Amino acid sequence: MSSESSNKHVIQDAINQGNILLAKKLIDEYPNQLYQKDEDGRIPLSIAISSNNSDLVEYILSKTPKNIDIDDYVDDSGFAATHIAASIGNALIFNRLMRLDPTPDVNLKTNIGTTCLHLAISKNHYEIVKELVETYKANARVQDRLGNTPLHRAAAIGSQPIVKLLVEKGKVGVNAKNKDGLTALDEALTEGHGDVAVLLVKLGADPEVNKDIHVDEKVATFYKTNI
Repeated sequence: MSSESSNKHVIQDAINQGNILLAKKLIDEYPNQLYQKDEDGRIPLSIAISSNNSDLVEYILSKTPKNIDIDDYVDDSGFAATHIAASIGNALIFNRLMRLDPTPDVNLKTNIGTTCLHLAISKNHYEIVKELVETYKANARVQDRLGNTPLHRAAAIGSQPIVKLLVEKGKVGVNAKNKDGLTALDEALTEGHGDVAVLLVKLGADPEVNKDIHVDEKVATFYKTNI
């Protein structure tokens, strides 16, 4: 058995242990392992991004063979490198990935149908959301496996700035329904964000609320008073 085959995943192990100097040494020693997956389907680049280590990400990319398409290297959950960068909110890493050739697909979906836009919104990373919508023209109408659009996510977390951005710049359908028949307005009210629900109405949403959802009495009163 060769030393390389017996040391499978050592790069991932070094990164997980926070031993960056060793990781770089192993990358130089075992360049063929740079895009081999570990038991969870993760490549070293994915783990470096998860660790929020911009320097190591840049080092890995500097050693990456030409014409490698990072979208081909998703983990077992369907997460590509860009999904991870969007989720952790590192704009420097995300923008660096988007400059690769071939350019990653900004609308690539995970196993549950989420895109970079869904993920960045879920963690309230406004700057990356803004980049996705304005610079990379991400599809703001895309639905995940449950039928939720990015606007559903933004309403659920109660982010007025993201809701406004999606409607005004992303051309999202304000009355789109998920598989449970809920609109973004319904999600906002369910999660207690009466201010976001009022904003959605001002942005053109149908003010009628789904009768099957539970809305806190104070939130319902605030909503009815302000629309």
